Amino acid sequence: MPDMAIIMMIGYTNDSRFNLEYYLNHHLPIVTPVWKPFGMGAYRAMAATDSKSPYAMLVEIEWPDMESFQRAQAETPVETSRKFIEDMKNFTDKDPVIWFMEKKASGSLV
Repeated sequence: MPDMAIIMMIGYTNDSRFNLEYYLNHHLPIVTPVWKPFGMGAYRAMAATDSKSPYAMLVEIEWPDMESFQRAQAETPVETSRKFIEDMKNFTDKDPVIWFMEKKASGSLV
């Protein structure tokens, strides 16, 4: 049976400023301890290698299911959510595009 995890996709468009070092070393460390108890799992941050991509940076965050993400959103204190949003100005100048994908399969050729 396939793994039914939900992948939160966060795209930062080519016309946005994005500071990867800040995102990895400052933003994720404030978000992760808050959302991990709700099921936030592995993440990947990927930078575009050419101008064909509509996104300069794409971040994937894995959740066990949509309900886990929704619970994290609902149960995170308002002040903490504000802190997450206010911190965004430190690594980007545009709101990201966010969507969700359902993982249907994964594997490795190694």
